[in-house]
Amino acid sequence: MSLCNNRVPVVGNDDNPRMPTKASRARRWMAQGKAVAKWSNLGIFYIQLIQDAGCHTQDIGLGLDPGSKYDGIAIVSKKEVLLTAMTELPQGITKKLQQRSNQRRNRRCRNCRRRECRFNNRRRAEDWLAPSQQSKVEFKLTIIAGLRNLYPINKCVVEDVCFNHYQKRWGKYFSTVEIGKTLLYETLFEWFGQLKLVSGVDTAQLRAKYGIHKCTDKRKRVVESHAIDALLIIDNELNLTHIEIPSFYVWKRYQYRRRQLHKFQFAKGGIRRREGGSNSLNGFKKGDIVLYRNRLARVGGYMNDKISLHTVGLKNKRFTQHAEPKECIRLYTQKIMYAAIPPAR
Repeated sequence: MSLCNNRVPVVGNDDNPRMPTKASRARRWMAQGKAVAKWSNLGIFYIQLIQDAGCHTQDIGLGLDPGSKYDGIAIVSKKEVLLTAMTELPQGITKKLQQRSNQRRNRRCRNCRRRECRFNNRRRAEDWLAPSQQSKVEFKLTIIAGLRNLYPINKCVVEDVCFNHYQKRWGKYFSTVEIGKTLLYETLFEWFGQLKLVSGVDTAQLRAKYGIHKCTDKRKRVVESHAIDALLIIDNELNLTHIEIPSFYVWKRYQYRRRQLHKFQFAKGGIRRREGGSNSLNGFKKGDIVLYRNRLARVGGYMNDKISLHTVGLKNKRFTQHAEPKECIRLYTQKIMYAAIPPAR
């Protein structure tokens, strides 16, 4: 494998994706006034044509390696690799639901005016999916939908996770992927018109064929951790002879604390302070990207008419709690955190 320069996605004046182009041609089109520069919600730079230039496209495939905590994604044409990425799926949903359930149970036990318990609201639909799995599947589909808006994808290959978790209880993490894959497969088939499933054994054989070793640390943000499997299965479908990897993306959902009536623990004097919520101070929302003293920052909470600001990267580390609202210029709302990481040479 080797490195290559990124192809710039192209979107027509009808908002439909076209074939990606070279960076030099994209710069020339923008200089000539034929296209304008834009950024997607996934942090991918692309250009949009001002005049129609036809809609002829070639085969572009999407490879997906689903997991319980991380996913690998690759987009490939017949000539080259267009994009590799990994997604960090939402975590902690079960714990939050358990906390909510405990608080509701505690309120019902207090000596105060309340309504009677109800037991006629426990019906579930046939296609019901656990909230922890629903959030993961929806985040996967959100990422793929964003890529569909930039690339004319007409093929999709997914590594199918098959595991009998009734006979082998140690495979609990495989079972989480097994639960939500039906909704994922149905949606992908509806979007692309076709869907090919490959087994994990086939993927292992492709790694041996190309002499590629997969990273054992699943948390590591590198191509070899998850994206390499997605790349190999879609590469085998389109018969790409030489693999050159462009820049590598990491996507993660911005998770803020949901609004609660108050904190779980009392403060001094028996006062419960506010907790959670999506709003910040003076029209700002949590997750807003602002320009603060010539620096990009992400808006957090507020205290005493001051805004808390965080770094824009995936770590979301707070660097100040005393930002004046008048010094912050709101740019846009970011619901998906991203980072473009150059692959290791």
